[in-house]
Amino acid sequence: MKKFILVTLFAILGLSFNTFASSNQYTIDDEAVENLFESSVQIYSLDGINETQSTQFVTATLAEKNGWVAVVLDLLVGGLAIHRVYLGGTPALIPAYFFTCGGIFGIVPLVDLVVLIIGAANDDIDKYVDNDKFFMW
Repeated sequence: MKKFILVTLFAILGLSFNTFASSNQYTIDDEAVENLFESSVQIYSLDGINETQSTQFVTATLAEKNGWVAVVLDLLVGGLAIHRVYLGGTPALIPAYFFTCGGIFGIVPLVDLVVLIIGAANDDIDKYVDNDKFFMW
């Protein structure tokens, strides 16, 4: 009896929502969209930069990542992979750490911590920046 009532309730709700959401109400003005794109301003571009300048840009971007900040993040929230995202890893690492109970029960963040301390002490964390692998070492 409960199943029948639930199915009936969902059917009534589904029909009522279907009458409110009609695609006939919505239209797209293509000309307005084109005008919006034409009036937009490009904020950032690497067009016209030679190879030396692009190498300097990449080096400056790598230099912005501080190994000691990553160490502190690993100490505080290492099981959530926030230190990995700070270093340029994809945010997909966060669910990977979460579903493995903090990176295989906390082992991965612990090894990350040791590796980052050694790397930060030597000012050599370049191989960990933009590293999307689950095991960063």
